[in-house]
Amino acid sequence: IIRGGQPVVETAYLTDALTREAVDFIDRHDDKPFFLYLAYNAVHSPLQGADRYMQKFASMEDIHRRIFAAMLSSLDDSVGCVLTQLRESGLEEDTLVFFLSDNGGPTRELTSSNRPLRGEKGQMYEGAIRVPFMVQWKGKLPSDKVYDYPVSAIDIFATAVSVAQANTPKQVEGVDLIPFLNGNKTERPHETLFWRQGRK
Repeated sequence: IIRGGQPVVETAYLTDALTREAVDFIDRHDDKPFFLYLAYNAVHSPLQGADRYMQKFASMEDIHRRIFAAMLSSLDDSVGCVLTQLRESGLEEDTLVFFLSDNGGPTRELTSSNRPLRGEKGQMYEGAIRVPFMVQWKGKLPSDKVYDYPVSAIDIFATAVSVAQANTPKQVEGVDLIPFLNGNKTERPHETLFWRQGRK
């Protein structure tokens, strides 16, 4: 773990530590525009559940599933803390929030499940590449809406640049999702999405 280019010793449970830092960052920067990239390591190996969450799921007999559930519950609460800080800072309607996973679970390595999707991390099946992807922008995007067309993490940059009214580079592979999510555009954001696996 690095701060300002120097290694630091962190004694808190990492999910809690990352949440603490994110909440503090929002609190210190709530008077000006900011960009916050918060990449939790949970739920990921090594599987380690915080004691209070392990107790919460004590009725689960499978220890691996109990640890997994503890880590996931901790992550849920942490995301809630970040969103609460946005609300308390008066930024809820001024902040575009993306929440997504990087890939499906590695089902053979961990106790994750990608059902009903086929495949797992490292493959090209939907169990590997189709992941939760949520967007929130209170007052600007409809709530409780499911968007059915495929989108990609590459769209985050294009969307953020457009919202920030920043200079867009000449080549941007993603698309601004806002017109699609608010219903101003009804066609697919992408006609085709490509994945490449390996070095060839």
